[in-house]
This record gives sequence, structure tokens and C-alpha cells, in this order.
Amino acid sequence: MLWRRSNPLPEALASQGRACVAAAEQSARYFRSPSRTGAYAAHRAGLLARREAAAAEAALSAGRDAWRRDLLSISRRLAAGARELAAGTAEASRFGVADAPGLAGGCAGLRACGRGLEAAMRAFSDGARCEAALVEAKRWALVAQRRLRLARAQSLGSPGAVRDLKVRTVLERLEAAVEAWQRAADCAAEYIGSLAE
Repeated sequence: MLWRRSNPLPEALASQGRACVAAAEQSARYFRSPSRTGAYAAHRAGLLARREAAAAEAALSAGRDAWRRDLLSISRRLAAGARELAAGTAEASRFGVADAPGLAGGCAGLRACGRGLEAAMRAFSDGARCEAALVEAKRWALVAQRRLRLARAQSLGSPGAVRDLKVRTVLERLEAAVEAWQRAADCAAEYIGSLAE
């Protein structure tokens, strides 16, 4: 792929990407081994992701360039995914359902998707590497979706209707996070496509 220009990733967006991955790491760790300490660590990571998203929004809203608008779309979708992930983790902790079958696997897939997105953003100036990272991010998003669908099916057979409702609430949040990060990957693919001749 040939590139018309080299667009380095703005530091604010790079920081946001790193913060999203850190939040996904903490949430995945919490779902793998639920504890109050893990829930608190995930909460703090979610707050950091929110602060970095606000900083990226401010930095990318400072001009009217088309590339800024494109990157702002990516940033907003990353932020939406991180918010849903943080909310899902908080609800799992509050409801005491983090150990429900499939949640840990779904969150691990979401973490891998976030890593792929962050790697893609770091490689914006290298088309081939960026595309490969985006393919990996989208592959993991599909894995996460499949795992969360399986978790939803497993929750239908749970003995308590109240617990089932709580698990579904958490699943909705995690599924929304996956969808937001899939859209971020789509926006990133459109952005790098606009850079190619």
C-alpha cells in the first residue's frame, strides 16, 4: 500500500488507546478471579480510560481538519466501549455474578480486541502492519461475541430468575463494549484507507 502522507498518531489518542487496553486487562483479570481488590482495580482503570478519552476529545476537537474528525470518530467509539466495559464490570461486582459461565472468556476476547486496536493505532503510518492489527482486533471481537452469546445461552438454564436477569444485564454491557470497539476498528480501517493512494 502506498501512502500520500505520514500521519503520526496524536499522543492524546495513543494514551487513550493504552488506557483502554489497561482497563480491559483489569476487567479480564477481575472476571477470571473475582475479588473486591480486582473490582477496585478495574474501576480505577475505567476512570483513567475516561480521563484519557476526555483529553483525546479535547485535543482532536481543536481543529477542523478531516483527519482530526476521522480520529475523533475512533476516539469516541473507543470511549464508548471502555464505558460499557467499566459499567459491566461494576455491575458484575455489585450483583455478585462475575463467576457466571462465559463472562471471563468474553471479557478475555474483548481484551484481545482492545490490544489489536491499540496496536493498529500505533501502526497508522505503516499500512500493512495497521491492517494486520485491525484484522486481529476484529477477529477477537468476533470471538468475544461468540463467547458472550454462549454465556447468554448458558444463563437461560440457570436456576434463579433473578440471577439470570443480573447476568443478562452484565452481558448487555459487555456486548455493547464489543460492538463499540468493532465500530472503532471499522473507523480505523476507513481512516487508513483514506491515507492510501
